[in-house]
Amino acid sequence: MEIIGTNKQQKNNKTKRTMIIIVITIIALLITSFVLLGAIYYLKGKQFKFYVNGKITQSTNDLFVFEGDTVYVSIKDIAPIVGYKYYNGGYKQYTEDNTKCYLESEDEICTLEMGSDTIYKTPPENLDYEYYTITKPVKRINGKLYISSDGISIACNLKFYYDANKDQVTIYTLPYYTNYYIVNYKASAIASSFRNQKALLYDLLVVQNVDNTQSTNRNTRYGIYKIGENGITEIVGTKYSNIEFIESTQEFIVKTTENQVGIITADGKTKVQPQYDSLKQIDKNLNLYLATSNGKKGVIEKNGKILIYLEYDEIGIDTSKFQDDDIKNPYLLYNNAIPVKQNGKWGMYDVKGNLILPIEYDGFGCATNDRTKSSTLLIPDVKAIVVSKIYDIEKQGRQTYYGIVDLQGKVLMLTGLQSVYSVTTNGKREYTMIYNDEYYDAIESILMNDLITKNEI
Repeated sequence: MEIIGTNKQQKNNKTKRTMIIIVITIIALLITSFVLLGAIYYLKGKQFKFYVNGKITQSTNDLFVFEGDTVYVSIKDIAPIVGYKYYNGGYKQYTEDNTKCYLESEDEICTLEMGSDTIYKTPPENLDYEYYTITKPVKRINGKLYISSDGISIACNLKFYYDANKDQVTIYTLPYYTNYYIVNYKASAIASSFRNQKALLYDLLVVQNVDNTQSTNRNTRYGIYKIGENGITEIVGTKYSNIEFIESTQEFIVKTTENQVGIITADGKTKVQPQYDSLKQIDKNLNLYLATSNGKKGVIEKNGKILIYLEYDEIGIDTSKFQDDDIKNPYLLYNNAIPVKQNGKWGMYDVKGNLILPIEYDGFGCATNDRTKSSTLLIPDVKAIVVSKIYDIEKQGRQTYYGIVDLQGKVLMLTGLQSVYSVTTNGKREYTMIYNDEYYDAIESILMNDLITKNEI
């Protein structure tokens, strides 16, 4: 006989067990969901992230290559992301040489080459380069040119951070920093000066007297501040009529109210007393400066000591006619020879201040209008330099003849050559010289001392 109360109790117990199972299942599902969400967030946190100016940015799989502690960046792929255009070949060489490239922005050109640890930078339409040494040379990976993170920081004027724990790359560009300080620091004096903007990348800020910010008043004065974790502190007070940052040495060319120019270091110490009309750095490693006073030019060393007295009309060569020579420093040929001009004649000094080539030549280099030939100033294979003299020849009038000297000023070929030029074939540059209407291989003749005993015109 079935007991009605007992049956009801059994049904209630069964319902309770079912409810408990449901609750346990729900709890288990919730725990699993939390675990899965945690795992998803963990894995997401472990995924590589790339930020530019505070915003997450898409990147290709091979934009970055990690080799030990070094982060390499694809130059071609990073360029458009940070505001540059990428081109194969050397600047103004118009080739598709994929062992070289240059990056172009509105304010600067940067050239790089595979296997080189040197970066060259110049303003557009200017062949006056500054150069920088990086920790690792440019290399080819996956068929493209890559550069180390410190290299791309210099090449593209940015700050580069890599956090290995977060697997995250963060980049801040110079326009980002410039806009920040223009908006947030009213005393900044960087709005119109690209050179002074670059000081921000080294935690330095050029400032001006705030009272004259909106004025062209001559009383506007400039100074230098240091950007630190605890804010901005003064290094040089606002007492100069102009200040220009020198990125390669992280120093400043300053001009006094008397229009005299000198050099101040990033910590505010006077390196060169203001006593010149203008100063221009011509070599970073040797810390040499082109100095001008009363229309005359000379060269001074980093401590202000005069290397070449200020008595010359020109120092350095106009290399615009010799673009195929790819001359990075028109003031210092082969890191030794400094061309000078006085009273219409040219000669050369070395980096120790010795006159190594008499001031008796009429020019440097042999220019040609023949498009099948290249104008030539340097013959790199033998560290040679082309020079010229003008002669008055009976029945012919004034004629220019050419000679060849080495980086120490030693004469390799007397000035009796009718021409010196080069032709590039299959990527190889060959040098030819003409003497008495005969054609000679210039390098071979120099190595064999051929023609050197011939008289000048």
